[in-house]
Amino acid sequence: MSARREIVAKGAAAPSASYSQGIAFENMVVTAGQVGSDPVTGELKDGLAAQVRAAIANLEAVLAAENLGLEHVVKTTCFLTDVGDFAEFDAVYRELFPEPLPARSTVGVALAGGLLFEIEAWAVRP
Repeated sequence: MSARREIVAKGAAAPSASYSQGIAFENMVVTAGQVGSDPVTGELKDGLAAQVRAAIANLEAVLAAENLGLEHVVKTTCFLTDVGDFAEFDAVYRELFPEPLPARSTVGVALAGGLLFEIEAWAVRP
């Protein structure tokens, strides 16, 4: 049986607490929540659309560390601080994810600091 492996992606925002950016196990990759901060400076992007784009770019970097891309994502869970922003979030999400879109859950939550959005994903290796 394969062992769980930690994913460390230099192109994604570094963990800010006690967690891994992702875990690879057999043909599955599960990512931690990715947020809209710049992976180099750590600065949070201004506005929802910019945070969604940056968070998905961070997600892509974690997947790329395992030679995967957004096309391998089968499920996402998305967190919005204001569910009234759903349409804006959804428009950016649709631009970035290829068809068929992954299964998705979107929930309203209180996120720390100025975070407006967070995304986590499950991907499957072909």
